[in-house]
Amino acid sequence: MTGETKFSVMVSLFEWIQKTKYSAKKRSKFRKFLDTFCKPEDYFSAIRLILPSLDRERGSYGLKESVLATCLVDALGLSKESPDALRLFNWRKGGAKTGVNAGNFSLVAFEVLQSRQVMSSAGLTIKELNDLLDRLALNENRADKTSVLSTLIKKTNAQEMKWIIMIILKDLKLGISEKSIFHEFHPDAEDLFNVTCDLKLVCEKLKDRSQRHKRQDIEVGKAVRPQLAMRVSDAQSAWKKLHVKEVVMECKFDGDRIQIHKNGGEIHYFSRNFLDHSEYGHGMSGIITQNVLADRCILDGEMLVWDSSSNRFAEFGSNQEIAKAARDGLDSHRQLCYVAFDILYVGDTSVIHQSLRERHDLLRKFVRPLKGRLEILVPDGGLNDRRLPGEPPCSLIAYNVNAVERFFEETVKNRDEGIILKDLGSKWEPSDRSGKWLKMKPEYIQATSDLDVLIIGGYYGSGRHGGEVAQFLVGLAERPAPNTFPRRFISFCRVGTGLSDDELAAVVTKLKPYFRKYEYPKKGPPSFYQVTNNSKERPDVWIESPEKSIILSITSDIRTISSEVFAAPYSLRFPRINRVRCDKPWHECLDVQSFIELVHSSNGTTQKGKESGVLQDSKQTVKKSSKRGGRKNASIVPSHFMETDVSDVKEETLIFSKMMFYFINVPPTHSLESMHKMVTENGGTFSMNLNQSVTHCVAAESKGIKYQAAKRHGDIIHCSWVLDCCSQKSLLPLQPKHFLFLSDASKKKLQEEIDEFSDSYYWEVDLANIKQLLDNINASEDANRIDYFKRKYCPKDKWSRFHGCSTYFYLLAQSLTPDWESVMGLKMRRLKLEVLMGGGQVSNNLANATHLVVLTVPGSTVDFDSLIKREISTHEQEIACDWMSMVGELLGNGDKIARGHV
Repeated sequence: MTGETKFSVMVSLFEWIQKTKYSAKKRSKFRKFLDTFCKPEDYFSAIRLILPSLDRERGSYGLKESVLATCLVDALGLSKESPDALRLFNWRKGGAKTGVNAGNFSLVAFEVLQSRQVMSSAGLTIKELNDLLDRLALNENRADKTSVLSTLIKKTNAQEMKWIIMIILKDLKLGISEKSIFHEFHPDAEDLFNVTCDLKLVCEKLKDRSQRHKRQDIEVGKAVRPQLAMRVSDAQSAWKKLHVKEVVMECKFDGDRIQIHKNGGEIHYFSRNFLDHSEYGHGMSGIITQNVLADRCILDGEMLVWDSSSNRFAEFGSNQEIAKAARDGLDSHRQLCYVAFDILYVGDTSVIHQSLRERHDLLRKFVRPLKGRLEILVPDGGLNDRRLPGEPPCSLIAYNVNAVERFFEETVKNRDEGIILKDLGSKWEPSDRSGKWLKMKPEYIQATSDLDVLIIGGYYGSGRHGGEVAQFLVGLAERPAPNTFPRRFISFCRVGTGLSDDELAAVVTKLKPYFRKYEYPKKGPPSFYQVTNNSKERPDVWIESPEKSIILSITSDIRTISSEVFAAPYSLRFPRINRVRCDKPWHECLDVQSFIELVHSSNGTTQKGKESGVLQDSKQTVKKSSKRGGRKNASIVPSHFMETDVSDVKEETLIFSKMMFYFINVPPTHSLESMHKMVTENGGTFSMNLNQSVTHCVAAESKGIKYQAAKRHGDIIHCSWVLDCCSQKSLLPLQPKHFLFLSDASKKKLQEEIDEFSDSYYWEVDLANIKQLLDNINASEDANRIDYFKRKYCPKDKWSRFHGCSTYFYLLAQSLTPDWESVMGLKMRRLKLEVLMGGGQVSNNLANATHLVVLTVPGSTVDFDSLIKREISTHEQEIACDWMSMVGELLGNGDKIARGHV
């Protein structure tokens, strides 16, 4: 019946549920719909539309609001400049072009569609809708997706299309929880879904609501909803909640929670949203196959990135970048590393019902750690064995609340994300957050120091904030000269939480007269704002002038991160507005140099300066913290992102004046710090990240992820140029030999002067230059390709036959008629060319030759003694004696000197 049921019936259900307040009535209505309009064998067809976010059969549509708006405009045949098209494109923004529903894409689309579709339902069935949605998900081409949307528009009315758009966006906003829908469908539905993450299987197995289903265990190859940790505010609360004698404490790693399912050679990487991240396979599957000793196994853990150059885990957010590099075969000192902290399945048996202590034993037995690639997190062994003497452990058993407090304080000092507390006697429960696992994080305990930042732009919100600015782009001042106001502000982060609706409205109302629409790319940002124009940074509106803006005091996670989205060197994790600083004028916001000093301080906490009002370090020196067995070190910023201190460097020349350098990598004879100081000594500046201000990208070798990223920025210069300039105290002209990589624009300028490897057609090269140029050429490892070129360019040995020979040619002109003289002259010219083509040399001096060739007419005799005496001067008699003996040997062999004719 479901296949024949009209989608309009389901739309009526959605509308009724959305308008009803009481949860019990919503569940009852949902059950009535199933009983009346759905056959048990067709439950999945309906449920997948009601819970679209849990449907993994169909996959992703690849359509978010912005792309969906473009497809709808094309499907409706609208001009992109028409009012309705602009309403779809600017669905977040308020005003005349979006209407009262700004911020809710489905309602904006409903308004646009209302005047273009029939009022009555066109009779689209649930089966037809599912078929069309399957096509929409399978088609990757935007034109094909537009064609499917066009068909849907023809087969529906505006109200039905509104709900279809919400299904595509996987957010129905029904006001009824997933848990309630599962419970009403079948009492065991949620439990079965938690261990299979398979909505289709749930619908097929639980057709009869009155028949209970035996609790199913987990299976290899089917994602399992992860066990979750409950937040607690302090150690006392945690200990009281666990009320057990033994608790294991673990460092909370900052990566991607991943379940690894190994079934022989088949390996899956399921995220906490039960998506299979197959991109991790290139970098990890070989490691898992060799070092996970069970043929069938499920591991629970964290996917991180290990930095072999600094011997520690890298900062948050680089997993996808490193996974892509592994897929593309790029070399890097960073690689994916999986830290397993639990095991759920071994061999043919689920072990989630065993205690955590027993599961730790299984981890040690079946997982063979490999440094920087595969680790285990257990109280005894694993990562703890990697620590140096005196370093604190990564996992530890606590027997009292004081131990928890000490362990937590150590993680905060080390800038780790926090700690996890687990009952050692507990089982592993899918989707459970009842309190067997607890988490403590620094931002839940105490806020870091407030940072006073200036609002420089705004972003329109969605939902109840639709049509109004709901988030702000904030900036730091560029440190001004003494007794002057700052003239430039550097984009720093994006923040929107922390204010009540009334407080947010008050700020927006005050700033609204000074909002200026950002028409990217037609217009650039105001000149007093320094930005990257990254799509994630780009605001909807600018504040027209800094002096019209407001200072916000913000706080964040205890750690900072290196920033590529924003122009400041570092940004914040999870920033939050603490208060609006109406008491401070715009020019008293924090400057970027003070923030960098704060980042580089030992503990990162701050306090307000009593006199200047600028943030100061509360402590300049603290005890140096250890790396905790290879984890993040004590610095708030990874070491390779920490800016070199050049405060004591004296400027000797100005050869690098107005130049900003970005070093991708440096030669083994120099450190990054020494290169930075060298640049500073000669009047230049340097940047720790690649941004628009960088004028010179420099590298020692053409490999690594940073090198690939820099190629998109422009030219890459070899380190030798910087070193030569510094040694000669002069700005040397950049020659083609100095480039490791040339951008298309530079190649176009130099295309008549250099080849594809930056080798000049005119400049002379020495041995060092040749070595560098050869390094620019990627050596082929394809044996077939090498053989092909050998056959093409070296078909015979004749190209090297005369290698090492220096030949002297002599034409015996005695008794030559004019005709013979002409023929012999041509013969000699041809033979000289043959020697040269065979890799030899032609000598004009017999004393310097290795071989003598005499040309004469057939039948003539040659007096070699007289010839040699005549051709070699008196002062070369000693050399002539050697030649005499050589000639005698050659005459005997008949080898290289022809007698009579050649």
